[in-house]
Amino acid sequence: MRSQRRLAFCLPALLLLGLGQSGSLFAQSGTATAGKDFSNAGVQWSFTLGQPFHLGMGSGTQARLNQGIQQTYQDNKVLGVLRYDNTAQTPLTNCQVRLVNNQAVVVSTAPTNASGAYEISQFPDGNYTLGATSTKPWGGVNATDALRVRQFFTGTAPLAGIRLKAGDVNNTNSVNSNDALLITRRFSNLVTSFNVGDWAFEAPSFTANGQTQSLDFKGLVYGDVNASYVPSNLRQPIRLMMEYNSLVTEQSNGTWIPVTTGFEGIISALSLVTGVPTGIEILDVRSSLPPGDLSWSWKGDEFRLGWSDVEGVVPVTGQPLFEILVRGSSEAPWVPRDLSEMAGPDGEPYPLADLRLPKVVPASGSWQAGLYPNPAGDFSALDLHFPTDIDQLSVVVYDSRGRLVWSQDQDRVPSGKKLIELPVEQWSEGRYMVRVAVVSGSGNSNNPADFARQWPLVIRR
Repeated sequence: MRSQRRLAFCLPALLLLGLGQSGSLFAQSGTATAGKDFSNAGVQWSFTLGQPFHLGMGSGTQARLNQGIQQTYQDNKVLGVLRYDNTAQTPLTNCQVRLVNNQAVVVSTAPTNASGAYEISQFPDGNYTLGATSTKPWGGVNATDALRVRQFFTGTAPLAGIRLKAGDVNNTNSVNSNDALLITRRFSNLVTSFNVGDWAFEAPSFTANGQTQSLDFKGLVYGDVNASYVPSNLRQPIRLMMEYNSLVTEQSNGTWIPVTTGFEGIISALSLVTGVPTGIEILDVRSSLPPGDLSWSWKGDEFRLGWSDVEGVVPVTGQPLFEILVRGSSEAPWVPRDLSEMAGPDGEPYPLADLRLPKVVPASGSWQAGLYPNPAGDFSALDLHFPTDIDQLSVVVYDSRGRLVWSQDQDRVPSGKKLIELPVEQWSEGRYMVRVAVVSGSGNSNNPADFARQWPLVIRR
């Protein structure tokens, strides 16, 4: 079939045709001539795509171009939308889409707009592949992704397409436990990059034949094999809370603090990003978790820890998952940050889980007290440390309307640690106020309290 199209030639200067000369185009599967002056910009020929042609010069002038392959630019166009391969199908804006020919040469590029859309036109017929580049930040990757990679390597969970490509973070054309280790190490800030780069994109191929073609394709940051990242968001999900569950006294050579959980279920991945309270230094970490790829780092005020294991672990009440060796003491809380979560053996993050650890208090002779856990379910207790013997201890609890719901008084309490359990299982859900007062010295009840403190207590079930 013959087509009427404008020809575009890329000729060296010596091959330029002189003005006022006429010529003929002979297509291998047919012949068409144009007896017009070459200075007429409207000269057109009919031809068969992809066939050799010969251009003969009239008026006795020897032809300077005698053979070539027809190429059409004007009618070819490819357009579509570049998206992130997450549930929301987030458009990838301000990226560069690349058109690459079968010689691996970039023929043209186009940016994606605010909707992730791109459009490339005016390129020759032929076979092409699309690609893309992005300067958007790397993120959304944690130990849950490392678990997914381990599961793929052991054959317990699939990875395919762009997600399989994103798992090959060491660029070895295979996905295995080495990739899982690198993912955990990068999450823990032990490595700052992958040698394969930050972004992976699909590479759809097509044949340009003078038509407009629509091709949507997707991208992922390397390592985000569960596609949890949302590039347009500044914040990532936090599915983990941290709370104090007791008090420990600061030790001069460092204090080991056990980190436990009240979560009941199989844990196969743990990702922790948390601010470190002012006054605390991280010295070391030791793990009680099964062998895996646990790694951690402390930089500035941020502590990161990642761990994953295909088999997983069922936590034992009161037994630590890991311990942190710290120097110093602080009243401030540990506050989880973006990407903190626990995941189960299916690689899915739990909606909300908890980590519990003791508060480190100074070894000085001051009173110390804490109420843990809070919020509470069916258990909460006052953890008290007395540097000296006391004459009187008073604990009172009020509900949200100021009504007294529980009280306890004790006389002549010796120095040291004392734990007072509150009967929270007898109280309904809601907010309460817990107040502790301590009197020491002469035992005169008219003396002001040496120590008094109160906490809001929340009960949830």
